[in-house]
Amino acid sequence: MDQEEQKQSLKNIVSSLKAANFNTLFFQARPRGDAYYRSAHEPWAENLTGTLGKDPGWDPLAFIVDEAHARGMEVHAWFNVFKVRGPRPAPPSSPEHITRLYPLWTVEADGEVWLDPGIPGVRKYVLRVALDLVRNYDIDGIQFDFIRYPGRTFADDESHRRYGRGKDLENWRRSNIDRFVEEFYDSATALKSMLKIGSAPLGTYDGVRNGDALGSYGSVYQNSQGWLVKKKHDYLVPQVYWNIGSTRGDPDFAEIVRKWKDGAAGRHVYIGIAAYKSDVLDEIPDEIDTTRAHGMDGQAYFRYDNVSQLDMFGGRYDKPANIPPMPWKDAIQPNAPTSLAVAETAPNVFYLEWSPPTVAADGDEARYYNVYRSGSPQISFETSDELVAVTSDNRTHFIDTVKAPKGLRYYYAVSAIDKGNNESNPSAVESVTVKEMLEISGKLNPITALSTSLSKKDGSPTLIAYRLSQRMEVRLEVVQETTEQQEENIVAALTAGERDRGTYVVGLAGYRFRPGKYLIRLTAGDTTLEQPLDIHP
Repeated sequence: MDQEEQKQSLKNIVSSLKAANFNTLFFQARPRGDAYYRSAHEPWAENLTGTLGKDPGWDPLAFIVDEAHARGMEVHAWFNVFKVRGPRPAPPSSPEHITRLYPLWTVEADGEVWLDPGIPGVRKYVLRVALDLVRNYDIDGIQFDFIRYPGRTFADDESHRRYGRGKDLENWRRSNIDRFVEEFYDSATALKSMLKIGSAPLGTYDGVRNGDALGSYGSVYQNSQGWLVKKKHDYLVPQVYWNIGSTRGDPDFAEIVRKWKDGAAGRHVYIGIAAYKSDVLDEIPDEIDTTRAHGMDGQAYFRYDNVSQLDMFGGRYDKPANIPPMPWKDAIQPNAPTSLAVAETAPNVFYLEWSPPTVAADGDEARYYNVYRSGSPQISFETSDELVAVTSDNRTHFIDTVKAPKGLRYYYAVSAIDKGNNESNPSAVESVTVKEMLEISGKLNPITALSTSLSKKDGSPTLIAYRLSQRMEVRLEVVQETTEQQEENIVAALTAGERDRGTYVVGLAGYRFRPGKYLIRLTAGDTTLEQPLDIHP
């Protein structure tokens, strides 16, 4: 309940996710008919102070938007639509909670209170609340949850009789949700054309069990794929909260992912993963691989607390990732940066500076930049393999620290990212010579030779350079010396195979050598070169 502790908690969350290369946050702004932001219509959430409607003295949504935007991340307001209260009645507050203000709009289902989507006043009220949020906050998107009925048994006979106009119950219910979706999309995009609008539907759409054989389309009247087809949603985050393979009669994660891809209608689908389930947590790397294999646009996790250790992704997020662009909102590519210059300002520290691009045809300037680094002048821009960083703002300089150099020369390029996440063509490629590499390679003879650079801290090898006088078969390894009775112990096999004539430098970051006696051995054709190495405690 302490304001400063709450702020520090949010700062820590945003910082840790940025460091783990996440690029978007879904922040729960409206949980149960109350607000984690300054709403003109609904009371402050009681979780902030312990009292419903009490002003906490700060604005969590505004705060996290500022924190995330300062790190180049997007924030989508997570907004629960028709489920507005748990089993405990709302106490008096100012403004009054919706369940007290309009009790006849509410229906209890499974111990929780829902608004009846079939009542026109309900839809108008929720629309008014959501648009107030859009107008007053610099959010990048809004993600709706509980944008559905709780189930097929819902006490709405009276509202169906009054407002159904002869429609059968199921189609009428579905049309009520559809009507809210369409009215919000049209109104919100008229206010902010770049606002991303999506929702988190239940995990199956139709034809696969999700409590029954009907899927969310038939069981909770959630026509989510229809919203994509009608262009009234920009994305979905379906809650595909199961394992790969059919277990316990649950749907197969891989099969459901494929079905969502088939129904994407050219819009984005980010697969929701159940990190809160221990059995799913164990297979998260495989679930990421599955979504990528099916061409999905990303993954989302419920919820932060379950991935806060950030060590369960199996290296899948080791590189930064751009937020995928939405061409139906902005399809014009920004212009490329120019005049890139690179210099080594300290050992293995490289300063990049460039000129911003000229304004694009749609008036866009650079919002962020991609920084690429390669050991070859042919930089790969099609994947993130050589993407070093996505900057947090539009400053035209960047410092790249390379912990373990791997070559004599590095090649850099920079591209611009606009407000719609479109990427420009890259700048011209510029290169820089690594002084440490140049120094070690200078120790080599013009014939086949071997040289080692040692750490000043513990005397362990950090770089090994070798030169080949011609193309030949090469094996480079670090061997631990043993007694005559013991076999040789190969600690690190660094290079094996044919190599062309030239100089090669191998970095040893990631290898940890215990104290002892070692040999660095190069076998090149018929020549074997060895350097003894003592590593002291």
